[in-house]
Amino acid sequence: MALSFALLGSGSTGNSTLLSDGDTHILVDIGLSGRETTRRLRECRIEPGDISAIVISHEHGDHCRGVAPFAKNLDIPIFITEEALTASTISLEARRFRLIQSGVGFEVCGFHFTPFPVPHDSAEPLGFAVERKGVKIAVAMDLGYISNLVVERLRDCDGIILESNHDINMLKAGPYPWALKQRVMSRRGHLSNDAVAEFLAGESFDGKARMLMLAHLSKNNNLPEIALLSAQRALEGRSSVASSQTTLTLSDPDRISRTFSF
Repeated sequence: MALSFALLGSGSTGNSTLLSDGDTHILVDIGLSGRETTRRLRECRIEPGDISAIVISHEHGDHCRGVAPFAKNLDIPIFITEEALTASTISLEARRFRLIQSGVGFEVCGFHFTPFPVPHDSAEPLGFAVERKGVKIAVAMDLGYISNLVVERLRDCDGIILESNHDINMLKAGPYPWALKQRVMSRRGHLSNDAVAEFLAGESFDGKARMLMLAHLSKNNNLPEIALLSAQRALEGRSSVASSQTTLTLSDPDRISRTFSF
């Protein structure tokens, strides 16, 4: 196995992605509590001390609230931008942090990370393309739209974890205050099912990913079956572009996803 991924959870209650090659285990974000992160890792037969590194996409609580509780008694390096660290509430010794920059690749135990900017209302939000032994996985959550740079970083991937946050009609008719609805729908908010479908149906998506996981689904403004059907129809309608052999799956905020290995 060159590289595998599983989502420990994804949604407003907490996001965390586990990357592994069987020996090295890396967490991208810890938005779950420290205790729940530990519990879910143990479901995967991984102890907290087995984690080699933590990589943070941005400072919002649903992506980093569990970092300090989880890592306080462990000597695990935490990779984060200076802007995100300053804006976050992570309280750990300065020596624990490894500062990263958008567009500047870095290595973690043989995993090559390429951080790239995503449009979201936080200090310096990042997505990541991760490569290991010829396998490439991309993680892109919390983004208002799919920019040209995001399109480029999602090319030639074996696996993609992509936000499909809300159904626009459900969001408009839902319980959120109008200001929050505007934020979610904005170009620095969250990706809708329609935006994901447009990407998958068009020339921007190269169709090479063997696995695409729809992530960060809203409990209030989306339904798993709607998100999945929207993406499935988009892939099936790729008549004018290269057909795709991509398998779709969904994350769940309350349970661990399947593990996908490449």
